[in-house]
Amino acid sequence: MLNDFKTAEELMRARYNAFETGDIDFLVETQDPDTRHDLDVQETKNWATESEWLGLEIISTEEGQDGDDEGIVEFKASYRENGKLTVHHEKSRFVKKDGKWFYNGWLPLQGTIVKDDKIGRNDPCLCGSGKKYKKCCGK
Repeated sequence: MLNDFKTAEELMRARYNAFETGDIDFLVETQDPDTRHDLDVQETKNWATESEWLGLEIISTEEGQDGDDEGIVEFKASYRENGKLTVHHEKSRFVKKDGKWFYNGWLPLQGTIVKDDKIGRNDPCLCGSGKKYKKCCGK
């Protein structure tokens, strides 16, 4: 397993990339061994591979630096699933064990926003880029 991330945010970004590429093994390997039993691997695989990942926005980080043993990363991940634009908003907890960062689970705040209405071309893009949808993920 390649898990030499210096910060919790670096691991968060790598885990998002694993969802984009369908690298379920990486998601399992970077899940804290103490909470790995909570991970539904098949459900995670389905979500990762059946979604079109549109972007990641880091909202904030608390601790999670090279010298820390714990950290929190709040983020929004945008994706399209079954034709619906969705924003997954989560505050993730990370722990460092034996010098390696692991995803430990989420803290209260997690929510998912599903846009049932079609997003307008001039609406802000769901990925959090700050651009209009037509100039970003709507291309």
